[in-house]
Amino acid sequence: MSEQSSDNRTILDQMVSQDQIQVMKAALPYVPPSGQRFLSVMAKMMELQNTISLFSKPRGEMSICAVENEKVEPLEMLQDIRRFCNGPTQERIDSLINTLVMVQILELSQDNNNT
Repeated sequence: MSEQSSDNRTILDQMVSQDQIQVMKAALPYVPPSGQRFLSVMAKMMELQNTISLFSKPRGEMSICAVENEKVEPLEMLQDIRRFCNGPTQERIDSLINTLVMVQILELSQDNNNT
């Protein structure tokens, strides 16, 4: 069995979902239906507890708020979000990305024409 080389979870999910929660989620298909509901709710409750705990800490400890004083690049944000989408949503994000790239190219060409 090969190990996954990259974590396909969002930054928030990585921060609030411990290995034991991931094991519970991975085991769901192998548990009888009566236990699936319990394990699902338990996993989500543990994630909720971890999320509440995360946001209860002083702001300096939260690495997901690192963008606060930096300029957010829409293209970079869309490319990051795209990794977590499928189907029509991913296609809409692709269209937005393409539009932003075209706008940037137009702006660059106008800047070059003005100089």
